[in-house]
Amino acid sequence: MSAVANQIPRADRIVRTFNADAFAFSADVHAPIQKAIDKQALVTLPSMGGYDYKPAEPNRIDGIVSYGGGYAQVGGYTSADGTVITLATAVVEELNILDVLTCDRIVAQITTEHAPNSLVPSVSFLGTRFDNLRITRKELEIEPYHDILGDKPNNDESYLNDDGVLSRIAQQYSKIRSTVGVPKWASDQFNWDPAAVDRQQIKCSLVKSVSGAPGKSYGHVIDVPFFGRIFLAELTIKRVVKTVPAKAELVSAGPRLETSRADSSNTGSSNTDSSTSSSSSSTSTGYQITLTGVNAQLTGGGASGSVTGSQADPNGNGGKG
Repeated sequence: MSAVANQIPRADRIVRTFNADAFAFSADVHAPIQKAIDKQALVTLPSMGGYDYKPAEPNRIDGIVSYGGGYAQVGGYTSADGTVITLATAVVEELNILDVLTCDRIVAQITTEHAPNSLVPSVSFLGTRFDNLRITRKELEIEPYHDILGDKPNNDESYLNDDGVLSRIAQQYSKIRSTVGVPKWASDQFNWDPAAVDRQQIKCSLVKSVSGAPGKSYGHVIDVPFFGRIFLAELTIKRVVKTVPAKAELVSAGPRLETSRADSSNTGSSNTDSSTSSSSSSTSTGYQITLTGVNAQLTGGGASGSVTGSQADPNGNGGKG
């Protein structure tokens, strides 16, 4: 299967920029009250790299959802051998949703490493974990799947087009759909289309299975009656196309930008006046990786709404925290 990274000529010059963000917690409750908690401890990495950290102070929405603390951190630097490294970590502690779902600590962590002259990074989820995750006081056994992306593809090939990655995600979807009694919403949501050769976004999980949970489990998804659906360690990989000035062919020091090229309409032009400079551009094609520790969709019983705990993105859009 051909890769986008191999279809676009490599840039003659790679200029690394950093791009990362993370936050510890957010919630949007619709019933029985309407209240929201914005992204807590949101941190954004400056484009030149460095480090940022922010703690999350304890917070709650009445008796519906609360957490006891946490933090988010982002970092980016270049090692002695020229490898460009980006880290994004989000942590929420003492999470409690309706006294049904509790967890001592949820960590979402992504590290990317760009070797010198490489446009596609190695990706690690080493610190990602759930400490003492329980539903109605029953501790869950979680089988992790931190290597679902596998090793860095050869020849700067895209993870989105890598046969091994696509095969592992297809198997994950198939396992969910083959679960006895799988509901229609899960069968529809995890319906893998092998004919989709030009994928713009794929979603998978760093959790293979969950056991010991009340209700029904489908891979990384837990469906609890009178509560809602819980999605664990969801990973979203999204294709991104970005236009930048031709004189600043930027490649993100995260998995966002695979490769870049100058616009063919401007090739060979030596005119440097302001009108030409403003119209000159290059296109960068790549992908964005976002990891969400827990996503709880409350659909009945005690409340309705959504809760997000621990989200890390070493190549996100960022924002002021």
